[in-house]
Amino acid sequence: MERGFVTHRTMAEPRFLDPTLDPNGRRPGWCYMGHPETANNGPIGLGRFSTLRSWLSQWSIDDSNADGLNCAAHISKPALVVENEADDAVPQPHPAMMFNALGSQDKTMHVIAGATHYYKEQPEHLNQVATILTDWMASRKLIDF
Repeated sequence: MERGFVTHRTMAEPRFLDPTLDPNGRRPGWCYMGHPETANNGPIGLGRFSTLRSWLSQWSIDDSNADGLNCAAHISKPALVVENEADDAVPQPHPAMMFNALGSQDKTMHVIAGATHYYKEQPEHLNQVATILTDWMASRKLIDF
């Protein structure tokens, strides 16, 4: 029988407090959910509610079904990776690692200087990423204007 439970402190990420870990342009002592201590002790967060099976898949290194880099190697379709240079959620090396792991021959990567994870109060960066996405898709005839 599956039973649900809450896992506390799932937002305990050292990068949120120490900007020397995987440095990028992110704001020190901050994360995409606000102040890290508040996010870590609050009622919401990444993977806060689980079942026994989903906990093993998400949090157990030995039992997880998640392997993004291995899965990326099997992608053969056109791929676009966007790295937000001041991302306060995704660690700096991850976008490049994903890009390098992609099996696609048609892959593109863009870095948006100064952009945070959700582009909060950054309409110029949001417009920039929207243009990158639509231009990339249009150039591959994935959308029609």
